[in-house]
Amino acid sequence: MRVLLGRFHRAAVAGLDLRVNGITLAGNANFSLRCGGTGGRSFVDYGAGRSPTGRAEIEAPGGFFHLNGKLYRNRLTVIAQGTDCAVVNTVDMEKYLAGLINREMSPSWPIEAMKAQAVASRSYAYFQMRVNGGKDYDLESTTQDQVYEGAASETAKSNRAAEETRGITLSFGNEVIKAYYHANCGGMTEIPMAVWGTDSPAFRPVICPYHRKTRDRIRWSLTLTKEQIRNALKKTAGILPAGFRRLASLEAGAPNPTRRLSDVQVSDDKGNNVLVSANYFRNALGNTKVKSTTFQIHEDHGAYRLTGEGYGHGVGMCQVGARGMAEEGKNFRQILKYYYPLAQLKQL
Repeated sequence: MRVLLGRFHRAAVAGLDLRVNGITLAGNANFSLRCGGTGGRSFVDYGAGRSPTGRAEIEAPGGFFHLNGKLYRNRLTVIAQGTDCAVVNTVDMEKYLAGLINREMSPSWPIEAMKAQAVASRSYAYFQMRVNGGKDYDLESTTQDQVYEGAASETAKSNRAAEETRGITLSFGNEVIKAYYHANCGGMTEIPMAVWGTDSPAFRPVICPYHRKTRDRIRWSLTLTKEQIRNALKKTAGILPAGFRRLASLEAGAPNPTRRLSDVQVSDDKGNNVLVSANYFRNALGNTKVKSTTFQIHEDHGAYRLTGEGYGHGVGMCQVGARGMAEEGKNFRQILKYYYPLAQLKQL
């Protein structure tokens, strides 16, 4: 599993008897990474030497190393990209999962919910490995893909969730699926077409009464000024046309069958109207602020107050729902069958 940990102008690496491009740095190694290049030639400086090829392989015979103070396993690949270093961690799949489960779910949640998360995350990772096989890394360590912060995030419980589901994936039509998941569906899950415009026959919406089993991430509210909305849509996202003036109104479109908004209409003080995808609107304003596309719009003293339900894009497994099902005694297979009803559980 090749995980992009980030792109750094400088990065600190430490470990015992580390090997860099096949050369052992005996004892406690502690050095800085720096990347650069001139005339189309790239290099990686790693303290004790320089790699003129623009790549460096760092192995940890003892199994662990530190990158910028965080503990990781196995191997690093450093790739010069201008003056930045792209740093990729190659790690065993099950240890990768053990290091991400506690970042994607609370460590206090039931083990069966964590097992469901392990299978969904494993499936997502294998899908990305298949489609990105020719690239330098399979996925990122952020919410762009799955949140992974290395070995320090492992616990006995997360290791158990990974090991007790070892090799189990979700498949459709003999292919491992990109098993999307999200925090709270708000009552009904969504299909990829409604969010990203991509067709995926492996998914269909399911009604989810379990999202209210806990108080986590159900209702939310956000107040925004007209200028904040205009700036986000025009300057940050580039959605509004050049001639769009001051924001005059913001109106919700009709909800789709899953109760989410498909679009919002934005109008300026000259009568120009722009229909904006609700998903684009959410991302432009910040998807940790506009927590879902299940929301209503209320004008409030010259500003707009958004009140909504749920958290996330809504596709695939509802994590809070998985917790609720587990607390009712459902096992991970039942949880996954509920949220991915068209998929099959298969052992790789």
